[in-house]
Amino acid sequence: MEDSFSNETPFTVNQTDRKLLEGINILVVDDNPINLTVADKTLAKFGGTSFKCLSAEESLVVFQSNSIQLILMDLHMPGVDGFAATKLIRETEAYKNNPIPILAYTTYSYNEVKDEIEDCGMSGYIGKPFTHIQVLDTILEAVGVQK
Repeated sequence: MEDSFSNETPFTVNQTDRKLLEGINILVVDDNPINLTVADKTLAKFGGTSFKCLSAEESLVVFQSNSIQLILMDLHMPGVDGFAATKLIRETEAYKNNPIPILAYTTYSYNEVKDEIEDCGMSGYIGKPFTHIQVLDTILEAVGVQK
């Protein structure tokens, strides 16, 4: 059974597209386990590997102990929110030695959070609910991979 998101029709992935994110480790930070599962399945369809974290605190540990090329950061989380978490990650030696894109991954509209995204140093935005194409195109652009 194929996954379906928002108003997107059932989505099948061709052989070539199944490798677009191959070798890219993506840290997904979201306090909702369902959102983590949806993101994991979406990224896996294109060959990406996800590291899932339910909190900002957990994301700091995972980021510093794994080779991560991109972060999808939920903005609204209890305790430390995504804006503060992004600032904390950017202060780590791991980030300073190898800066990577951090994308807002949120239900907020872009206009609601645009200034805060820029202020904390995020590289872009993916709105929830999302489509497969939106996620793929945004990630490929952020990591500099051509389709």
